[in-house]
Amino acid sequence: MADEGNGTGGDEPVDPTIRDRRLAQGAAGDLARMGIDPRSLGLGEAVAPRRPAPEPEDDLEPRAPVVYLRPQDGAPQQTVPAPAPQEVDEPVRAPSELERQLGGAAAPPVPRQTSRLLKTVARGLVTPDAAVTMQTEREIVDAVRQRQTDRRIVTFLSGKGGVGCTTVAVGVGTAFMAMREDRSVVVDVQQGTPSLGEAFGADAVRSVGSLVAEAEATSPPVAPSGLGLVDGSGWDRGLTRSDVVGVLDRLRADHTFNLLDTGNDGGEAGHAAIARADQAVIVTGPGELGVAALRTAIERVRQVNPVAASVSVHVVVCPHEQSYREALRLTGSSTGLSTSVVVVPPDPYLQEGRAYDPARVTPATREAFLRIAGAIALRSVRR
Repeated sequence: MADEGNGTGGDEPVDPTIRDRRLAQGAAGDLARMGIDPRSLGLGEAVAPRRPAPEPEDDLEPRAPVVYLRPQDGAPQQTVPAPAPQEVDEPVRAPSELERQLGGAAAPPVPRQTSRLLKTVARGLVTPDAAVTMQTEREIVDAVRQRQTDRRIVTFLSGKGGVGCTTVAVGVGTAFMAMREDRSVVVDVQQGTPSLGEAFGADAVRSVGSLVAEAEATSPPVAPSGLGLVDGSGWDRGLTRSDVVGVLDRLRADHTFNLLDTGNDGGEAGHAAIARADQAVIVTGPGELGVAALRTAIERVRQVNPVAASVSVHVVVCPHEQSYREALRLTGSSTGLSTSVVVVPPDPYLQEGRAYDPARVTPATREAFLRIAGAIALRSVRR
């Protein structure tokens, strides 16, 4: 009959060695739950603790806390923060001009033209996707904002009518007003042309003759963009050389860029506008007729003002995609900031016969006008 005092419940006696081992394992488990390594007391292999280890000292290697996959013995669930992402050495891209302006507190200090540039973006004149590359965008913006050493007189002319000379002049003037702190004005020196003020939404309508007739200098009417607009003359009376000289004397005091819309007017006023200009912008169309008109206009400027002809900017306005691609191929001005030839792409809004509106034309059209403005502004640095 088995001994009832040995705690085996009628079974055969347990080997003392096995009993001692079980007791040691139980003690080791209790020590492990308290965060004590059993091996330090000679109680066998360590058992993974169920609670986080104490906070490591500063001079020790940090250890990750224990996270239970399932709740065990009432152990509290713990949340381990996600490890910090490792830093990877990547090439740092220099921010573009617009990114610097719109980058918030992290952006470096910006010049005082910031408000104008932000207004430009809001109007849709310049958009981050307008430039072909970041470098090109920076070049265009820097060129348009070049500091001018004196007042500028730029004549916009063409070898034949209907190529968009007035639209180009107003588009360039709008770009100057959006990107710069100084003022610009477009003056029509042609005879019998539609009113600039009415076409482009000026707050009033004034002509060259009315400004010259004033006893005291007055400011010209302005479009919503802030661009000054002065109408030409009617069919009954053409402008004279003294009219052109007089209106420029009135406007140059307050306007850095005085843009003269000469078109293909071959009269006295057109001749005076070319003679007084420090640079010429010759607008033409694509194809054989456009090339012929360009040659005619270039020869005219060379005879009247060789200096303006030597730094002239040639603008090719394309009405169709095919002519646009062909013009890009021939001129090689699809990328980069060209200071001699600018190709204007076809624009559905302008093809409807509407007045230039920077918020409605395509980004490519806005970029083309910015390129022309940059080529004009750089003239003050390179002469």
